[in-house]
Amino acid sequence: MAHLHGKHRAGDGVEMRYEPNGSGVSFALLALAVLVAAVPVSGQQTLFNVPSADVLGPTQVYLEEDNLWRSGRPDDTFFTGRGVVGLGDHVEGGVNLGGFVARGRTVPTGTLELKWQPLHNSEWSLTGGVQGLFYLRGGTDGSPSAQLYAHAAWVPRDGTRITAGAWYATSGFADVGVARGALAGFEQRIAPALNFQADWFSGKNGIGYFTPGFALTLGKWVLYGGWSLKNGEPHENAALLEVGLNL
Repeated sequence: MAHLHGKHRAGDGVEMRYEPNGSGVSFALLALAVLVAAVPVSGQQTLFNVPSADVLGPTQVYLEEDNLWRSGRPDDTFFTGRGVVGLGDHVEGGVNLGGFVARGRTVPTGTLELKWQPLHNSEWSLTGGVQGLFYLRGGTDGSPSAQLYAHAAWVPRDGTRITAGAWYATSGFADVGVARGALAGFEQRIAPALNFQADWFSGKNGIGYFTPGFALTLGKWVLYGGWSLKNGEPHENAALLEVGLNL
């Protein structure tokens, strides 16, 4: 099945995500590119929120920019930037820069991520990872936190993949206290360059969303569009638009 590179926002703290405008966005993207080039051990690929069963090959690089927008609250727009590097032996690492908002107070964060796939064949794979969230201005904005996850993915036929697993997060990552739950994902190729995909984190917390949508591949570029449905809190539903680049 074709690789499906995704994204989103686990690892941006209890409050979901990001976006500055103007020079703030440009600075964040520049900083992201520098970090990816200089620190090849640090985001990772996701569907929308859930880490995918894809792992970049050695020295491969993936960059992404995500935008979240809530209908009825056009000022409630967020931005994050992501860079991922393949480290070899079915390991990839990356860094996210988040916490940027269109209006209001920005709380910049950095998330270092590592994904490992110890088992994989044409039908099954087992993937695990860790994400560490840090506040770039130090402890005045919040304390560091982390998430661990593991999932199995099954390819019942070419073009279809089903993912299921579990996650655990320390205080401050997804909720005020410790949080844990299930995760799931579904991917279906519907045309050579077009995929339907959906993912879900359980629970009423900062990452508890069900997001269905589409991914369109245009050469090295990937365009994503989805609708994020907050578990039990429909007023927090939001549109998600993402742009990815494979280098």
